[in-house]
Amino acid sequence: MKNSAACTDSTMFVRSLSAIAAGFLIASCVTKPVPPPEAPADPAKPKPLYEWNGKGRTVSHMRINIDEQKVSVFSGDDQIGWATVATGITSFPTPTGDFKVIEKTANKKSNLYGKAYNSAGKIVNSDAKMGRDSIPEGGRFEGATMPYYMRLTGDGVGMHAGPIPRPGHRASHGCIRMPRPFAPLVFASVPIGTPVSITGSGPSYSSYIKKQQAAASRAYAARKKKAESAAATTATGDAAAKVDVPESASSTAPTKTESSEAKPADAPAAAPTPGAEPPIEIKPATPVGPSGQ
Repeated sequence: MKNSAACTDSTMFVRSLSAIAAGFLIASCVTKPVPPPEAPADPAKPKPLYEWNGKGRTVSHMRINIDEQKVSVFSGDDQIGWATVATGITSFPTPTGDFKVIEKTANKKSNLYGKAYNSAGKIVNSDAKMGRDSIPEGGRFEGATMPYYMRLTGDGVGMHAGPIPRPGHRASHGCIRMPRPFAPLVFASVPIGTPVSITGSGPSYSSYIKKQQAAASRAYAARKKKAESAAATTATGDAAAKVDVPESASSTAPTKTESSEAKPADAPAAAPTPGAEPPIEIKPATPVGPSGQ
């Protein structure tokens, strides 16, 4: 009887092990459900140009990276916003260095770049530059709008709302353009004196200033030469107009016979006297940055 009971117990133990093994085998054969693949990004949907989480907080400093075309906004150690920007193109680069916000103007207009209109009010130049492009007679120049302008340099470089036609690429005349919805948020949170650091591929501010001064000197020399040439042309014309011409015989004078000799003029014609225009004084223009003021 004892052997029979022991045998029964062994059989049950073996069956239990078999059942457990079978359970593990079945469990290992069950495949786990595969999560559905993520939907591909819609290439037609534009990527966000900014993010803002700074409601009610004061901006302590900003960092602009020219190579990334991005501005990062901080309040203390916390980043409270970022935005894609458009800095100056290669021929009108944005200078690098450490700056501060020295002026805030909500409705700023450039006095350097804008549009030229003719006398009929039609745009004849959508990218006119004062001092470089002529304005039609009777026309006018209208400076480009620079909403929510925050000046960084005395010669006009600053941050403001503006178009960003190709995100990630430079597009301005030297200023830092921000997305239009983003600019007023930052403007309202930035106090005068806020530090702004600009890094990346661009000239240092000292070399930038030297280049602007050299450009201003060349422009001054060109304007002076043009004015002197115009003055010389005017003087030549005035001199020609002042030359005395002998008067011809009056139509009321007695008819001369064939033997009559022509009466000489009472006096020889006066020698030409060149007209002298007063010298034109041209003062050197104060260097203006590529973005205007």
